[in-house]
Order: sequence, then C-alpha cells, then structure tokens
Amino acid sequence: MGPIVSIAVALVLFMSAERGAFAQQIAAPRLPLASSASAPRDGTYVAEDRLSFVIDHLEGQPRLRFTGSDEVFYLTSEAAPLGGRVLKYDTGAIALQVTGWGGVTLYTADAKGGLPAVYSDVVQNVDQPPVPGQGVKAFAQKFASEFASREDFAIGFAADWDQVEKSDILRNLACDTMRNATYALQALAKNGRRNVLADRFHIVRVIQGMKAGVAVQKGILAITIAPQSGLSGRPSSLAIARALQAAL
Repeated sequence: MGPIVSIAVALVLFMSAERGAFAQQIAAPRLPLASSASAPRDGTYVAEDRLSFVIDHLEGQPRLRFTGSDEVFYLTSEAAPLGGRVLKYDTGAIALQVTGWGGVTLYTADAKGGLPAVYSDVVQNVDQPPVPGQGVKAFAQKFASEFASREDFAIGFAADWDQVEKSDILRNLACDTMRNATYALQALAKNGRRNVLADRFHIVRVIQGMKAGVAVQKGILAITIAPQSGLSGRPSSLAIARALQAAL
C-alpha cells in the first residue's frame, strides 16, 4: 500500500471515529432523568418566594402539606412524558407536575397555569401529633367552637366515639376527617355560600365503610372513612367542598 493510500485510509478511520464519538455525545442526555415514581424528592419547596409546602412519601405514596395548614393531602402519581410525573388530588385535579430532571410546578386554584417551585430545605414533619384516645371529643369540640366563632353558625360532629377512641387508625382518620370538613365548610363560607350552608348543614357524621366518600343527606354531611386503605382512607377538604358545592 502506497503512502498516499495509507494516509487516505487513516484519515477515513479518524473521521469515522470522530463521527461515532460525536453521535454518542448527541445521544447522551444532558440532564439526568428521574427514573423512580418517588419524584419529587422529599423536602420543603417554595413557589414564587411566597407559597411554601412540604412533600414526603408514605409507603410510596406522595403526600403534600402547605405551610400554615394542618391538612395532609395524599396524592396519586402518574407517569408523564420524558420521565416526568403528574401528581393529583383525590378530586382528580393536578397538584404538582414534575419533569424528568426534577423540576417541580405547583398548581393552585389561583394559579391554574402553574407556579415554578424550588427545593429549599430538608423535609419537615408532615404529620400532626396524634390525638390520644380520650381526646377525640375535645378535638371535635375545638373545631366546632372555632368554626362557630369564625363563621357565626354552629356545626356538630357525630361518630361512634367508643370505636374511634379504641382504634389508632380510626382515630387518625376521624380526626383528619373532622379537620378537613371544617376547612371545606370555611372555604365555601368565605366564597359567599355562608347563608346557604348555615340553613342546610349542622351535622358532620363520620362513618366507617369500604371506600372513602362524601354524601349529603337531609342536612347531614356524611363522610365515610376506610381504615383498610390506611391513613389515606378519608376525603380531602377539596373533595368534601366539591360534594357540598354540588348539593347546594
């Protein structure tokens, strides 16, 4: 093989190697994609320097709590394009959208287009201190009294108190339900439905069943808790408010 041919062959081999390396660079993703359904990572997030919330996972299920509120939202997580996740409330509304590389967008009733959120700190405690067995009735009375003071109409809570006091899971679900129901009633009262609510609803009854749900019957707001579903076996304040709104 002559020197000119040797040089030509070497040049071809060199260019082929360069093209292969370049192709590998193009094919390699520039940002690491989140590969697990546990996204977003646990921690405290801030949206627009004003709205703070905490995310954690309990047995693989993402949970959300806003700073300044005691309610814990149990979210469902669905796969989205490019390795992302969509997290939804029990109403089906989108709470968070997570990109494959970890970017988080928060959706609220006032920001339907979404607010970019940034990770700011390690996770804070999501759960509230548990209510002791003998403290359930006092817990219910506290919320009833606070609601009457703020909204100027009375509500009462009813449950199988003996069962609730003896079971940790029933007690947790019942207390969450009473809190969430109060938040739902307050939200509707502030949106101009206070008089209608005061005329039609005075009892919140917590009952046990196979599936969490909400029903409105003859002035009674009946909320079903499902202990077999764990701590997520109760409706959120958003689901309760939607059921009340439909009944008004």
